[in-house]
Amino acid sequence: MYAPGYLVLNMSTESNDSRPSQTQKKILENPFVGSLVVPIAIVLVGALILFGVTKMLSAERSYKDLVNEIQSRTFGNKWVAAYELSKQINSSQIPVEEYPWLIENLTTAYKDSVDPRTRGFIIAALGALKSELTLPTLQLALQDQETDVKFHAVVSLANLPKGIKFDWTSTIELLKSPEAILRQASTLALATHQVSEAKEAIHPLLQDESRVVRYAAATALIAYKDEAGIDLLKEILMTPYPLKEARVIPPALDVRQISDLKLSVLITLAKYDWSILNNTVLEVANKDDNISVATKAKEVLNILKK
Repeated sequence: MYAPGYLVLNMSTESNDSRPSQTQKKILENPFVGSLVVPIAIVLVGALILFGVTKMLSAERSYKDLVNEIQSRTFGNKWVAAYELSKQINSSQIPVEEYPWLIENLTTAYKDSVDPRTRGFIIAALGALKSELTLPTLQLALQDQETDVKFHAVVSLANLPKGIKFDWTSTIELLKSPEAILRQASTLALATHQVSEAKEAIHPLLQDESRVVRYAAATALIAYKDEAGIDLLKEILMTPYPLKEARVIPPALDVRQISDLKLSVLITLAKYDWSILNNTVLEVANKDDNISVATKAKEVLNILKK
């Protein structure tokens, strides 16, 4: 259903990022169209995050009903309505000609909402539209006080088609955020759009205290064919897998996370037609213990040698 997207590691596995946050919950998938693929542990999904939802609204509600519920002064679970609206948008149930009306009303609801969960899912719904008409509201959300809302805004920006006209200043500033998840998500979003002025700003993140951010920065620089992250990319590709019976204690990565990381780097190298790591990729193809990773390495070599 979804195109490959960035993966964001559950920040609870990072010893420097122990503060509980809604963004630390597992996220399902994020369709970053034409994006880099940086899998770690959890997948960014066009911000459709499941915050312990056990009972959703009926699918029979129209998108206009849901918007009315979001704007209602009496309806309690406005964030649930916003989540349900995001699902409808992702399943292409809303006519494109209705987008201007939807964006205008959701923008008003965002500005009026005092609940950060509701604001977050409103931005998620707007991001699911993948429309440039949402850019003014996304720019506003980048200045929100809540980390989760900013996170949704960054993901939404990454989902937009390449070539959009946007002032990326606020997104670049998030590379210095105290929140590792914002540093990581912003890095990947900027690289998705190959924002030229972001390349040098990404470099310091290669020495970030969070390994997740370091890996994201190295993989993001593939989009620029920037060799500054080569050593980290080799580290990812050559990381050994823990024994199956071994207990993986954070911040160590488990077998799935390591294999996802390797696959992401391989796919990204092929996407940007960068053969600089062909010798390392060949070693992965010949020696990696994971059949899927070894097979993908062989495929990537065939692509890069053409």
